[in-house]
Amino acid sequence: MTGAGGERKLAWYCALLVAGFALFRLVMMGLTGLGDSESYYWAWAHHPALSYYDHPPMVAWLIHLSTSIGGDSVFFTRLPSVFLFIFIGWVFYRLSMRLFNDGRVAFISILTFNLIPMFGIGALQMVPDIPSAACYLLFILIIHDLLAKNGPGWMWLALGVVMGVGLLGKYFAILLLPSAMLLVAMVPGYRHWYKRPEPYLMGVVALLVFSPVIIWNYTNEWPSFKFHLVERHHGPSFSWDNVGRLIGGQMLYVTPLYLIALLWSAYAGFKKALAGDNRYALLSAFSVPTLVFFYVVTAWTNEAEPHWPAFGYLPAAIMMASLGVEAWDRRDGKTGKRLAAYFGVATAMAGMVFALFYIHVFHPILPIKPKYDIVNELIGWDKAGPEIEKAFEKLSVGGQKPFALAHHWVLCSQLMFATHDKIPVACINEKTDQFDFWDRESELRGRPAVIVTDLRFEETPDKLYLFDSVEKLAEIPVMRGGEETRRFTIWAGKNFKGSSASVPPVIKIE
Repeated sequence: MTGAGGERKLAWYCALLVAGFALFRLVMMGLTGLGDSESYYWAWAHHPALSYYDHPPMVAWLIHLSTSIGGDSVFFTRLPSVFLFIFIGWVFYRLSMRLFNDGRVAFISILTFNLIPMFGIGALQMVPDIPSAACYLLFILIIHDLLAKNGPGWMWLALGVVMGVGLLGKYFAILLLPSAMLLVAMVPGYRHWYKRPEPYLMGVVALLVFSPVIIWNYTNEWPSFKFHLVERHHGPSFSWDNVGRLIGGQMLYVTPLYLIALLWSAYAGFKKALAGDNRYALLSAFSVPTLVFFYVVTAWTNEAEPHWPAFGYLPAAIMMASLGVEAWDRRDGKTGKRLAAYFGVATAMAGMVFALFYIHVFHPILPIKPKYDIVNELIGWDKAGPEIEKAFEKLSVGGQKPFALAHHWVLCSQLMFATHDKIPVACINEKTDQFDFWDRESELRGRPAVIVTDLRFEETPDKLYLFDSVEKLAEIPVMRGGEETRRFTIWAGKNFKGSSASVPPVIKIE
């Protein structure tokens, strides 16, 4: 334990750490194009709604607010993520100090959070996980103050609001409910709350806050709920390939040494919780079940993403920091020194991954094939956009009403952003996405179209759509590090007749 003066210094160190990462992100975020998912959420923001097919609406609402203030730029699309990460850093600090009253725990947990690639690299983008993660941690902080200090019953209603807002960010926030009930069950002194109405009213309040999503789904015949609960996991079964993807994904997104440390901390913290330590009961209740749940889900479906267990790592980072500090403070010091050495190497490894990624963004140094290098999402559309607009103007001669067309939501949303949403964009394919709630294919028939393909989605228009004829207008190579990393192809189609999925194509390629 450090003295009062030392704690003040550590508080400043924590503030400087959060500010340093925030400043770094403010500098970096406007230097690249949008990622594919970000452009998709930006497109949502240009169609304000109560909810959306793939996710709840919070990410689109925040982007809409930010870009309404600062304009439709990459910087303002991403700006909300910076403020949210500052807020998350503050919650990490407050929660660490409330539980352990030790600035070292706060500093280590904040540093770990910002260096884990899942968070530190993901922070460059504005995605649904970020506002939901902020609510997840805030919920843990509030429920600690409520239960540990026997706070007033109305705080359960505040928890309902936080959970509801978290659900507006991402459906995964529903895990807050069983975790809260598990925490109350784990600690005998908390169980009296089961006899009170407030915990149950928490769920009612959360549903009220979450009601925009329910209303949107109801009016659209429940598409988002069907997608996430049924269609996405149709016929799931256990697979060792899925287990391999789980392990590989976690090592890549968390780094191997941090992953081992976090999982060991979750296990050790759970043991302490069972032994009666209420601090670890709190952290374990919101870490272990979440990690186990998503590990099991990932083993049973190949639709899982490596970032799904992310929320479980947030309280695990605090447990890792507190267990390490506790070991360091033991009299013999041997275990603490070993753990400190391990943490130092793990942090250095994560820091190296962090640095290599950001270097690779501007100076390619990693041996990744262009088709699989996610950094290539961020480049090229600034060159393609003006050429697409020229092709659109060419087709507009004679009073025609052309539209832009692509076969995947990735291309469609990037196309919208690259052309500043000045031309109508249709995304017609066999899979459901948010564009299906905006496009009206029947209204497009008979009109000319500018079609865009690239190396990842390079099927020629004659295999995808029905036109009288299709002409290749331009190819736009995109160079990065002296190598062609992607190539856009722009086509002009005459008299759109629909998708080739329903009618055999008879198209003349010129």
